[in-house]
Amino acid sequence: MKRISFFAVIADSALSALCAFALIFTAVRFYTKNPALGLGLGIAAFLLFGALAFLRLNAKRGKAAAYGAGMSRRRNFATYLCTLSPDAAAGIIAKALGGTAEGARVLRGESIYIPKFTPQPLSPNDICGAIAFESDKKKIVACNGATDDAKKFASIAGAQVVTSDEIFDKLEDMGALPEKYPFAEAAKPKLREALKGAIKRANAGRLFWCGLWLTAFSYFTFFPVYYIIAGGIMLIFAAVCLIFGKRD
Repeated sequence: MKRISFFAVIADSALSALCAFALIFTAVRFYTKNPALGLGLGIAAFLLFGALAFLRLNAKRGKAAAYGAGMSRRRNFATYLCTLSPDAAAGIIAKALGGTAEGARVLRGESIYIPKFTPQPLSPNDICGAIAFESDKKKIVACNGATDDAKKFASIAGAQVVTSDEIFDKLEDMGALPEKYPFAEAAKPKLREALKGAIKRANAGRLFWCGLWLTAFSYFTFFPVYYIIAGGIMLIFAAVCLIFGKRD
């Protein structure tokens, strides 16, 4: 789910409100020949549709943020597993899936789990190296991910692959996930980097049109100063995004 910035919510809400104002003001003024009535109803439509658009878009933003936070927690957990020794990783697997950790492996019923946590998906060679030992039990490689060829090779070799997502889900249900990760603080983006991420060239067009609409409608409202200020701010931000923003 794509991340939605609060700035984009404001800009889209403002544009929706301006469209409603333009439609109602133009239609009422044309059919009733009463500019004051058209202006009043137009402002009411502006406020109503702006509020509705904001509530709707902000709700979508909240869902996207929650989804992003969940994915971030999973990525942190997967990174954490990569930093552990095989013995420590086996202990995590035993806790999540049950069984007994014996060195760098976990015995569970008729299965034996082999931890192989790496930043990149496992290849067939990685699977081959992990399961290259004698055992009567079914071999299951625990990893952060595996390529399709690696999964096919594991299946042909009578083995199986289990991912860190499954381990994460089990630990989350148990309330046993680590509260903090040693690398989490260092991974947090700095304020300057966060601002850089928010300033994108893709936002320039929408900001420009919103600012242009606001300044244009300052000629038709009883409160032109507010429209001019708001429109001017959006036009300035549009220029900033255009000049300093990075391309997607």
